[in-house]
This record gives sequence, C-alpha cells and structure tokens, in this order.
Amino acid sequence: MTSSSRKSSWKSVESALAKRLANARWPSRFGHLMTLDDDDDRDDDHRRRHADRRGDDKREMISVLMPVRDAMPHLPSAVMSVLTQRGVTLELVVADDGSSDGSSEWLRELERAFERSHGDDDDIRRKRRKMDESECGTRAKKERTKESWDAAFAEASDPSVVASVASASCEFVFVRVARANTPSGQGLALNACYARSRGAYVGEMEADDVRPANAFATLKRALEENPSWDASTSRIDLIGVDRRGMKRFQEWQNEQTTPREMRDGRFIEIPAMRASGLYRRSALERLMALEGSSRVYRDLWKIGDVVVDCAASDAGEPSPRSAEYQWWPVDSDFWHRWFFHRFVVGKVPEKLYVWRQYDAQSTKTHSRCSLEQLRRCKAHFFVREILRERPVVRAVRVYGVGSTLDAWSRAIEDELAHQTSHDTGADITYAVPSVTATNHVPGCAPWTAEDASPSVAHVFVFGMSKPRRKVAAAIERTFKTKSSPFGDFRAFFVA
Repeated sequence: MTSSSRKSSWKSVESALAKRLANARWPSRFGHLMTLDDDDDRDDDHRRRHADRRGDDKREMISVLMPVRDAMPHLPSAVMSVLTQRGVTLELVVADDGSSDGSSEWLRELERAFERSHGDDDDIRRKRRKMDESECGTRAKKERTKESWDAAFAEASDPSVVASVASASCEFVFVRVARANTPSGQGLALNACYARSRGAYVGEMEADDVRPANAFATLKRALEENPSWDASTSRIDLIGVDRRGMKRFQEWQNEQTTPREMRDGRFIEIPAMRASGLYRRSALERLMALEGSSRVYRDLWKIGDVVVDCAASDAGEPSPRSAEYQWWPVDSDFWHRWFFHRFVVGKVPEKLYVWRQYDAQSTKTHSRCSLEQLRRCKAHFFVREILRERPVVRAVRVYGVGSTLDAWSRAIEDELAHQTSHDTGADITYAVPSVTATNHVPGCAPWTAEDASPSVAHVFVFGMSKPRRKVAAAIERTFKTKSSPFGDFRAFFVA
C-alpha cells in the first residue's frame, strides 16, 4: 500500500468514525475500563456486545493476561508486541495494581485511542482488516536481533501509535485492582485478569518483556498438533543487562523441550518461563478443581510469622497449613503445582519470548526469590510427590557435597516433619521416611542391587550439568534394563 493510498484509506476511516461518534451513546468496542467493583449492568453489557459480535470465536480466542505495577518505560513495548500479534484472535487483559509511575495513565490513553481507531462500525473493521493483510504487521513482524528489540518498538510510547498498528483481531481490556498493604499484587492482578478473560486459550505477558508477532500463532498451532499437551511454551531470549548466570540459566532452560525433560527438570529449575506459554483454559479449570480453589494463581509471602496468599483477596488471606518458611515466587509455585497434578507441557523450538534483564528486577531483589526459598519450594513439592507414591517410599538418600548437601537434607527433613504432622491433617499410617546425607563423587557407582528399590528415593544435589551427566551415566551402567535406562533405581536430580 502506498503512502497516499494509506492516507486516503485512513481519511475514510476517520470520516466513518466521526459519524459514529456523533451518536452520544456510542459504546466502546475494545477499550472498556473495568474495576473489580464495576457496575454489573455495564459489565454485562460489555460481555453481551462481545458475544454478539464474535459468536463462537471464543473457542479460538487467546486471552493474554498482563499484570502491571510501575512498568514504565517498558510497558508500551510489551503491550505493542501483544497487540500486533498476527494469525490469531486475541484479547489483551491488563490489570494495573496501583501504579504511580504513569503506567495507569498510559493505559487509559491507549483505551481512548482504541476507541478512536477500532470502533464498532463494520466498515471501519473491514478497512482495518484489509490494512492488516496488506501491511502484514511490518512494524512488529520483521526478524529482529535481540539488540534491536527496543528500536523495533521505539514508537510504542505514543498510545495512538500502538492503537493504530494493532491487529484488527486484537482487543484490549483494562482492569484496575486495589490491594491493601500486602507486599505483592502480582497474583491478585493475574487472577483478576483471568476472571475477566474469555478465550479458550490463556497466555501471559510480563509488562517489561516483548515477543515476536508470530508467537501466539505458533504456540496455538503446537497445541493443535499435540492434543496430549495441556500447554505449550517456547524457548527464550534475553535483552538488557548481560549476566553470565542468567545466560547459563537460559541455555539450560532452552534445552528442556520434551514433556519428559521438562517434568524431570522441575527440581533443578523452572523448565520454562511461565509467561512464554499458552495454556488450555480447560487445563487451568481442572487445576483449580483439583485444588478446590477458585483461583489459578497463588502469591505467597511471609508477613510477620504468618504465610499469606496475597492473590486470595485485596488484603491477602493466611495460607492454610503453611509453615512459616513455605513462601516462594509465583512462577515456581505455579509450575510445581502444575507438575504435581500431572499436567503436560511441551516446548516449541523457536525463541518466542524475550526476557528483559535489569538491576531492579524482582528476581534479583525479592527475598522470596533467594536460593534458600527456591530450595524450600522444590523440597516441599518433592516431599509431596514421594508421600503419595505407591509403593511407599521409606528412605530418602541425598547425595552431594558441602553446604549444599547439608541444606537440601535439612529442607527435606523439615518438609517430611511438617507434611506428616497431625496439624496438617495428614493421614500417615506408616513410618516417616528416613533421610541420610552422603558425600558423593559424580561418576562413582557405590550402589548395590538393594538400592534399586521403589521404596528408596535417591536425590542428587548438583547444580551444574556436567556432574549430573556423570551421575546419570553411572546409574545407567549399574542398573540399565531393556525397559528403562535406570531400571528400578529411583533417581531425582535437584539443584
């Protein structure tokens, strides 16, 4: 499309909009500002208009949830990278958690810009789709190196630009949430977004990251081609501050691609960025049903001597049966609950999520993201796993070296004591498994045939990939059978 023809096309669009706006009661098609205490009639009207317009499209719709709290200056780029997705019907549901840096004001401006450029008029929508097809989302669809991502979205700071390049098949919903003096609003905002969403598929987006324009179409296609998957994720790329540790984490995570690799790797690190994924809504609904909960996300923090779920309400609610040390990041909590309930996730080979690194990042500053709390989380779900196994696990043998071996042994012992106590309502009719710690040199095979027993869980504490490979090779040499490389030897790798 030439520059002159594009201007002519937009003049006709603006003319149609002007006529539409002449009606004082003209409703907003996309930018509906909602709060948790919105008037019910207004909310019902919003949903009814969507249902009338889209019919059964929600069966194919992707709902992208974006929690926001003081996300400037990166918020516009994140929003733009979602609203310029191609090949999908998508709604972006953004929940602002009391921002004070201009994020909320920018989102309101975007709401108004959407009203001007994406109205209900059928003629306007046809013209927008035609322009989408002709321009093919060139502003966001070009192949980019990681160094050029910021340049790709340089115009995103202007809400009217974001609205003008947004795909005709993308919608925008703005939700405001209010919370009391709790330390986190991430889970509360995510749950509010989920409650407002309508799609059969649910994705996420952090407010300071970006993704290419084919991301959700690729993830959706992966779910269609793999009906046994409950979710699809992608490999990730990094931009921003360059840190060797995060680069190593990225490389390890990108290597975990099959459902088996991702499940087995969960006690080493989270096997995928949660926000890189696309989830079947039916799976998330089953997750809530299995846990007897009405919320997808938990947001655990320690306030005083009590662990509080900040996602449960605006003031937070005490987490029942939680010990005072059982609080950890939303990401870790979600993935461990996911795998504990036997949900399946795979990973596509493309890098479809770009994770921004900077000094003030919560993963580097929040106390619940410390190595100790991450270890506590893994130990908690590991113990839950072995306590439900049949035949019953009667012994846990922990292998490693130094302080890391000692820390893991203590964490497992603490969890066994807590989860088998009467205070948690546990119904334990057998002896609590014993825990022994053993200094171990990777590559050695000090085991006998008796160690290949379903009643013994062997836990190997090695943070680096090379020692883990040596351990796996030694187990395979000793216990390999035709049906399994480890035979009946029950090995868990943790870090």
